[in-house]
Amino acid sequence: MERRILERFCIGLWVIAMASGVTLSAQEGNYKFENFGNASVLLNGNVTGSVADLGLVYYNPARLALIEDPSFTVGGKAYEWSTFYFNEILQTDKGLKSDKFGGIPATVSGTFTLKSLPGHKFAYSILSRNQANIRVKYNSGLLEEPIFLEETSITANFSELELRDRLRDDWFGITWAFPISETFGVGVSLFGSIYHCYGQGDILITADREDGAVISYLNRLDFDQKTYGGIFKIGSAWVVDNIEMGANITLPFIPVKERASTSYYKSLSGFSADQDFLIAVDLNDLPNKRRTATEISFGMGIPWKSHKIHLNLDWHAAVSTYDRIALPAEILANMERNPFQEELKSVFNYGVGAEFNVSPSLNIIGSFSSDYSAFISSINLFDFINQSQKDINLLNDLWHVALGGEFTRPWGNIILGTSYASSRSNIGTVPEIPSETDVTQPRNVTTRINYERWRFVIGIEIPLLQDKMKDLPIPIM
Repeated sequence: MERRILERFCIGLWVIAMASGVTLSAQEGNYKFENFGNASVLLNGNVTGSVADLGLVYYNPARLALIEDPSFTVGGKAYEWSTFYFNEILQTDKGLKSDKFGGIPATVSGTFTLKSLPGHKFAYSILSRNQANIRVKYNSGLLEEPIFLEETSITANFSELELRDRLRDDWFGITWAFPISETFGVGVSLFGSIYHCYGQGDILITADREDGAVISYLNRLDFDQKTYGGIFKIGSAWVVDNIEMGANITLPFIPVKERASTSYYKSLSGFSADQDFLIAVDLNDLPNKRRTATEISFGMGIPWKSHKIHLNLDWHAAVSTYDRIALPAEILANMERNPFQEELKSVFNYGVGAEFNVSPSLNIIGSFSSDYSAFISSINLFDFINQSQKDINLLNDLWHVALGGEFTRPWGNIILGTSYASSRSNIGTVPEIPSETDVTQPRNVTTRINYERWRFVIGIEIPLLQDKMKDLPIPIM
């Protein structure tokens, strides 16, 4: 009984672990977590039909065919401040706050033409589709009256939890567009994706028993997945009575090369000779997959006097349950479930943006967008190492707002602004605690969890570089 309770003692730490799992889940399961371009960032990506900067390579490549003077863009150099608040942890007056501040990579893009293909337009782009680097570490200190072990002979314990998550998905794109007429164009973007996801979860519990024995329990799981492949975006754009409209389809990820590895360590020592154990497994070159949803977007840009209203609707298809990393049967026999399963539901997102022309040199830009989470289940290391019977996922819907200005100068445009994202939820389910009668007792506790993110953005558009590029040794303009 003590061994079973010891393994489940780690439920007292699960709330702290949320700070690690949130950001990775949000970035891959919330499709509008990142935006690209300059004005498109402040419009929260609500620009499928009306994108006017080089965010079009992502939102609708066909818009390139209808823009007369596209520019070189150093887009969206941003600094991010994010914070998590965990209030009333496990129905106590305790709270936890985790802050992070850092820079976000810029998007770089530009356009060119080929003399051999008159009328055709091209663009190149480099963007960071997803990026995160998170480490959460918690230790309880020496607890002489353990809250979760009061029914055992354990008199004191020390617990430590550590989670690490690293995610990077870099896209390198080439875009082609062609105007079928003055008011209708088509386009395609092909992005090469270099994707790398790494995670590690550890729980260490050291306990002192009444008879003087010292018990040590370790549970560790880590993984590393790298995939290389491509993603196609196919768009169309048209204008009717000065109303700009467009549709864009994003096809699922096409894998070219995939590799994954994992290691699993679990041990109990100092308990008794017949119950102590050690499991140590290292696996390389495991079968693995990466799946993404089919996406369809539709948008409109509606002029109103000297201003413009942007409307957008996005649909993302479901992705059925699959193993991101497939584990051998003999390894799964020692686990309650494969922790590398993933499943996504179908979601709709909507948004609205506006550009208010204050003067010939100043536009005020504002927007709002929903960002519903698609995850039903995802890679969650703490979900496994906590040994509970229920998934512990914080898979939240996000809400985005942004406000800024576009300043027009003789040499180009400057974008300055800020965006804000937030999510609030109650977690009302935690693992059950076994009693001395070996009957699990439900714990109906609630922990309030809040997430907030501020981004401060500066972007530059320089049309004059188009003329300078014509003087290159290779005449591509």
